[in-house]
Amino acid sequence: MHLLEVADQANWELFQLKQPWSQFTQSWAWGEFRKAQGCPVKRLALVGEEGEWLCAVQGEYRRKSLGLGYWFAPKGPVFSSKLDKGEYRAVISHLVRLMAEKEILPRSLFWRFEPIIQAESQVRRLPPRFVRTFSVNPSSTILLDLTRSEQELLSDMHEKTRYNIKVASRHGIAVRLTSHPADIDRFLQLMSETEARAGFVQHPPAYLYKTLQTLAAAKMARLRIAELNGAMLAADMEITYGQTVTYLYGASSQMMRQAMAPYALHWEAIKVAKLEGFRLYDFWGVNPPNVSSPLYKKSWEGISRFKQGWGGRQTNLIGTWDLPLNMPLYTLLFLPRFLSGRV
Repeated sequence: MHLLEVADQANWELFQLKQPWSQFTQSWAWGEFRKAQGCPVKRLALVGEEGEWLCAVQGEYRRKSLGLGYWFAPKGPVFSSKLDKGEYRAVISHLVRLMAEKEILPRSLFWRFEPIIQAESQVRRLPPRFVRTFSVNPSSTILLDLTRSEQELLSDMHEKTRYNIKVASRHGIAVRLTSHPADIDRFLQLMSETEARAGFVQHPPAYLYKTLQTLAAAKMARLRIAELNGAMLAADMEITYGQTVTYLYGASSQMMRQAMAPYALHWEAIKVAKLEGFRLYDFWGVNPPNVSSPLYKKSWEGISRFKQGWGGRQTNLIGTWDLPLNMPLYTLLFLPRFLSGRV
C-alpha cells in the first residue's frame, strides 16, 4: 500500500461518487469551500498493490490557540465499497502510519476523523490509539430508500406523518425551489428564529449564506421553501451529491403551525429527488437509539421524532474520534473533558 496526495479532481470525484452513500463533506467542492473559509485542505488516498483506492480522506486544518492546530476529516475517511468491514481497522492503521511517515500533512496536535463505519455493539473498528470525542457532525441519521414506490414510502411512514401531509395539502401549502436574494434573506431570518425557539446552535447567517452560494455554484445546493399566501412557513437547504440528497438545514415559522408546512416541504423534496433518480434521502441527523449514549442530545428529541416519522432506516456510525499525536499536550488541552468522563 502507498499513500497518494490527490491533486486531480476527476480521480477524487470518481472514487467518491462510486460509493452508494456519498458524503458531500468529502466532495471536492466542499474542500474548495473550506479553503475559501481560510482552512488549508489536503486530499489523500490509500492505494492498494494493484492501484485501487482503498480509502480516501479529505482533511481541513483548524487552528487553535498557542499556534496549535489539528486536521479534521468531516465524515471521513471514506472506504471503498469493495472492502469488507473486517478490513477497516487494518486499512485505517495503514493510513495513519503512512500519514505520519510521509509527513504529507504539517505537524499537528491531533487528527480528528469521522469514519464511515457503522456502529456495532462490542465491535471496535479503530486501533486502540484512537480516543472518542464529542460528535462534530451527526453520527446517526435516517436514510430513506428512494428506489421504493411512492405508495411504499407512504406505507412506511408513521400514520401521523401521512395525516400531516394530507393536512398540509388541504391548507394549500405551495412548495418551490428558489434562488432569489429576498427568499434567501427570509430563509436566513427563519433559521435564526428557529434556532432561538428550539435552542439549537447553528452556524452564523453569513456562513449559511456562503455555504448555499458556493455549493449552488457547484450545482450541489438548493433552497426549497413552503409558503401560504406568500408567507414563508418552512424552508430547507438540500445538498445533492452522488446518489444522495441530504436535508442539511431546515427552518420553520411559528405562524400557521396547524398548516403543517414542513410536511409538505419534505414530501415534495422526497418526490422530486425520487424523480431525479437519486437513491437516498438523508435526513442528516437524529439521536442515537440509546438514551445513555454520550452522543444523545435531549434538544434533538423533537426533531428526531419528526425525521423518524418518515420511515426509512436509522443508520448509526461510530462517531467522531481523535488520534492524538502528542498525548500529554492533547490531555492538557481537553483536561475538563477527561475529568468529566465525556471523552
